[in-house]
Amino acid sequence: MSNTDELRYTTANDGDTMLCGVMDAGGFLPEGVPAHWSVYFAVADTDATTAKLTELGGSVEQPAEDTPYGRIASATDPIWAPVSS
Repeated sequence: MSNTDELRYTTANDGDTMLCGVMDAGGFLPEGVPAHWSVYFAVADTDATTAKLTELGGSVEQPAEDTPYGRIASATDPIWAPVSS
């Protein structure tokens, strides 16, 4: 999707369905942050899902927002495992 010094991002697709994406975040992650994976789950309602996650003990790290890829939020579950929807 992009191969510039500012953003290197590629996706794997099955037809029109995007299955995964890989991004080189080394240009904007703070120093000392190691390479890592983020997992995204498709949900019917991001706002309702983050509300339920909070109700069950999780924490919203980045509130839901609209993006070109859909509405997303970042959260952690009750044992601090990262969750994105």
